[in-house]
Amino acid sequence: MNKLYFGDNIDILRKMEDETVDLVCTDPPFNSRTNYSVFFGNSSTKTEAVTNGWKWDKAVESARVDIEKRATKCQIYKALNKCLSGYDLVLQNAESGNKGAIRAYLTFIGPRLVEMHRILNKTGSIYLQCDSSTSHYLKVLMDAIWNHNNRKRSSSFKNEIVWYYRRPSHDKNKYRKTHDIILFYTKTENYVFTTPKPKYDSNKRPIPLEDDKEQYNRIRTRIDDALSRDVWDDIGMLPLMISERLGYPTQKPSLLFTRMIKTSSKKGDLVLDPFCGCGTALDAAQALKRKWIGIDNSIVAMDVIQHRLKDRYGLKITKDYEIEGLPTNMQEVKNLADDETKASIFSYWAATRLDITPSKSADTDADIILWSLKDKERSDVRLAAEVKTEKPSIEQVRQLQKLIENDKADMCILITLEPVTSEMREIAEKMDKFKYKGLSFPSLQFWQITDDYFKSPDSIYDELQIPGKLRVKPKNKSERLFPDIKLDLDLK
Repeated sequence: MNKLYFGDNIDILRKMEDETVDLVCTDPPFNSRTNYSVFFGNSSTKTEAVTNGWKWDKAVESARVDIEKRATKCQIYKALNKCLSGYDLVLQNAESGNKGAIRAYLTFIGPRLVEMHRILNKTGSIYLQCDSSTSHYLKVLMDAIWNHNNRKRSSSFKNEIVWYYRRPSHDKNKYRKTHDIILFYTKTENYVFTTPKPKYDSNKRPIPLEDDKEQYNRIRTRIDDALSRDVWDDIGMLPLMISERLGYPTQKPSLLFTRMIKTSSKKGDLVLDPFCGCGTALDAAQALKRKWIGIDNSIVAMDVIQHRLKDRYGLKITKDYEIEGLPTNMQEVKNLADDETKASIFSYWAATRLDITPSKSADTDADIILWSLKDKERSDVRLAAEVKTEKPSIEQVRQLQKLIENDKADMCILITLEPVTSEMREIAEKMDKFKYKGLSFPSLQFWQITDDYFKSPDSIYDELQIPGKLRVKPKNKSERLFPDIKLDLDLK
């Protein structure tokens, strides 16, 4: 079954069996020293999605020690260690101002490339995307790894593909950056390679290509050999308003991965992306009837991928694919909540169960994180979702009460692992209702995560009353949700 893993890919890759993957297509973080956060308009709310900042620190030193230890027992790690040692000599002066940034990045990516090589089938291939700041370093690193046991003197390196695209640039003192590099290597000389052929119209002229669902019409074949050249100038960056755009900072067009997968795999083959981000490679593999495995350590990415697979293909967790690393039962919830190093991960996971997203209209001076409903027709509702792993207190409830009274939020939801007290519920019941589109909603609400959620995720709305997610229950006249009969105003 297809799988999605949340966690550090080095740990997950090392648990995978030898030679079980047919194709690796991946777009790892670049050595650009850029912090890619998901920013929402002018909001102070941001969630770290990708971090491309590297420095030589204790964690890197520990990783190098680990590589040296593995090198004493494994030839491929021995080749990696020699290559990194060579870079130590070459870069020690060049990196004086960067505090070892390039060497730190290569120490990070090196062991992961070793594991990708190990799990790749003998007939398998890898496409590694990188930019000009790292492509030359990575090519030498991959040469060392992919040819570490090369007795036949035939190189596993096949192509340095240039992906050329147009994009806005404000560079004034250098040439504009308009390309990335994709390194194409194979495990052996017996590998899958089927060059896609352009389609033609009645006049024998190339026409735009589409994916299997015929939804994307962006690839323009300029000449007959466009699909077989090592310069890919017929796939552009994602247009601003295209439906495929998800708002993920490093998202690439699906057709980029579609070409790699069509060329270097067959139907039913297993495609791996160990830096899967928002899931573009997984999307392309699913469309082309390949099996897939995706790995990422961003909770933002996990949320985006799940919605993407559901919206595009109707895929459901457990039924169509598995997720490992995120809670699937209450014991796993408690384990994640008890891990202090993953407190922010747990909070984000818990909040996004409500089908909400960080707000685009949050106050830049606010000291709280505001969320919005993903429902576009109701995205103007300001939600404050607070997650508490410890026993909830009256003080926490009163702090949320003040947010409503001071007009900082329209609704507040306290998410807990333990039940709230009757006194807390009494505070919520006495507060003014939130009036929205002719309906009234409790402005302060509570959701306790229990086993019921994992049995039926929609059970959330048995407890919560949220615009667009109403479940009408019989109520006493004094408790009636609707002040007047205007149900059609919030129903679609």
